[in-house]
Parts: sequence; structure tokens; C-alpha cells
Amino acid sequence: MLALVAMGLVSCVSDPESMPGRADDGVVLSGRSAAQPYALAGALDIDRVVLDSHESFLMPIGDLGNQTPIYPAARLADRLPRREVCLRLAVAEDGSVFALDDVTGADGCKVQEGVEADFVDSAMHAARTWRFEPAVRCVFANAEEKAAATNTGCAGAREIPQAVSLHYRFVFEQDEGRGAVRLAR
Repeated sequence: MLALVAMGLVSCVSDPESMPGRADDGVVLSGRSAAQPYALAGALDIDRVVLDSHESFLMPIGDLGNQTPIYPAARLADRLPRREVCLRLAVAEDGSVFALDDVTGADGCKVQEGVEADFVDSAMHAARTWRFEPAVRCVFANAEEKAAATNTGCAGAREIPQAVSLHYRFVFEQDEGRGAVRLAR
């Protein structure tokens, strides 16, 4: 399920050899390499660039074993209405999560005010452990080879793993006194 969610989420990609410009096909590339030292906020900064006409991009695929956050047990007695937490994850070239940011209430994640910290902590705790099949920039010899490989992924291309930034929205709900957490778009 995470793989399907990841495919539809807003994403950003890092590539140290990129040139600034506009994003192509919704893919955002950056001049920052995940291998470079970073502060949390800096690791998630994104500069837009263009994929060349002979390049394509494959989104990262979440590991099927990635765990959903746990509804905080101490909050069950409070019978709270639905709570939503939005996180931005920086995923390294090796598929590990190397930075997280709570973006609840930020642009693109307008949810209720004052989400309790234990909901955010639960989401962050789970997301820190996630693994992905890395995002890949596919570099073909020319635009014609790229066009011929439309449904074959990176077949025939040089694959360059990319660091990406993904946004996730977690919905914490109660149903008959039991907590549940799901991913939402």
C-alpha cells in the first residue's frame, strides 16, 4: 500500500549535478546531495531543476514492511476527534530516511490547529524506521531511446539513485474505543 501512496505523493529529488530551472512532470530535483552534511531544515530544502529530454524518473517504492504509526494509547480515553499529522521525509540514495520534518499546518497540509505532540511523535517514530527502494533518475543515450522505453522503466538507461523528499499525511482516528491510523492523500 505504501508503494501506491508514494507514487501519488508530492515528491522532490536531489541531484548534485542538476542545474536550476523548472520542474518537469512534477519531479523536483535539487542541487543538494544526501551524502553532504546537513541540518534537518537544510536537508529538506529543494531547488527546482529540469530533467533533460533524454532523462526520466522513477519514484521510490516503500518497503511492504514499513510500519504504520501507532495511535497513542494514552489518548484513547480522551475520545478525541480525528487528528492529522503531515510529515516531509528526506529519503537518501540508499532508500533510508535521513531527515524528517513536521509540516502539519504548512501549505499543502491545512489541518486542525494544535495537534497533540504524541500524535506527531508516533508518526515520526514510525517514519524514521521506513525503508524504500530508492528513487532513480534514468539517463538514456537520447530522447528517442527514452521514448522507446516508455513502459519499461529504466531498461537500457544508466540508473542514478536519487535522494527525494516525500510528503505523507497520517490520519489518527478512534472507532468504538480503538485507535486506528491510516495514510491519506
